[in-house]
Amino acid sequence: MNLSAASLKALKLQFANQAKAYGIGGSELSVGQTYAATPSIAQTIYDKVVEDGNAFLQSININLVDELKGDKVGMSLTGRVASRTEITGGAERTPKNLLNTDSNTFELFETEFDIAIGYKQIDQWAKFTDFANRYMAMVRRAIGNDMLQIGWAGTSVATTTVEADLSDVNIGWLQMIRVFNAGSQYLLGTTKGVAGAVTLGETDKAIGGYATLDLLAKEAKEMLPIYHQNRDDLVLLVSADVLSYQQSVFYELHGNTPSEKGQLNAAITKEYAGMPAITPAFFPAGTVLVTPLANLSMYIQDSSVRRIQKDKPEKNEIQDFNSLNMGYVVEDEEMTALVEGITFK
Repeated sequence: MNLSAASLKALKLQFANQAKAYGIGGSELSVGQTYAATPSIAQTIYDKVVEDGNAFLQSININLVDELKGDKVGMSLTGRVASRTEITGGAERTPKNLLNTDSNTFELFETEFDIAIGYKQIDQWAKFTDFANRYMAMVRRAIGNDMLQIGWAGTSVATTTVEADLSDVNIGWLQMIRVFNAGSQYLLGTTKGVAGAVTLGETDKAIGGYATLDLLAKEAKEMLPIYHQNRDDLVLLVSADVLSYQQSVFYELHGNTPSEKGQLNAAITKEYAGMPAITPAFFPAGTVLVTPLANLSMYIQDSSVRRIQKDKPEKNEIQDFNSLNMGYVVEDEEMTALVEGITFK
């Protein structure tokens, strides 16, 4: 099977435009050449991934850095700095360390985003004048979706990845919170950092019961240091099943006929314990996370962004190989509270 003449023309133009975007020159002779982005081009490329990828990416940080390992970019206060010191008798004022220096490093790992698009799809798109935009929007959306999925699911870094949920591609935000400071920000059941059931709708606190999501959110929020608890940028990231359960309980208590439900929709709170509730794409079931969105980051090494596009007639497809060194960062783990394994009564 061969590409149609129109498809081949559109594809060659697409390859040439991509080469030009990477500063290669835009000639058709660049087809099959590896494009290595400069730092400024890398910034533009991943600005576009954020723009065309999952909308949640626009709410967090995408930071370009120079090194594979280093100090976190974000800054977070350690606590109070006000005091008074009697300096007679040789005593001196002792400045407080303003920034949190616990767990303040990052590490990036090579990550591949390789995509194949069949000739049939290319032929269908080639008739459109915005072929290049359709092609690139799909690639960016695929990359952005997987970047976000890894942030939630990632638990390890395998030499060769095999897990369908991408959990072995990189260490994501939730795993970082699980292991931080012996689980101090990780609530499971009745004991911090110790596995056990958390049951919504159960009133017996001794067995991990929380009557409402509001009460669970309040306790999670109180796991943060006192100087973080009243921040106005805290949000409640909540899985779709937990939010759906809470809404079902509201309907059950206040009305279950269609007309009553219509009136109640506007009354259902989108805020719990004073925090707006957000359900990000791919967020794992039975999970709640309290944090500012600015506390979640992805780091990309600005000199590591590479791409090569190939026509692969042996497989009747176009192959688009993308790679970069990237990692996930919780800027301040103390500014988080994670609850997992939530079940319902």
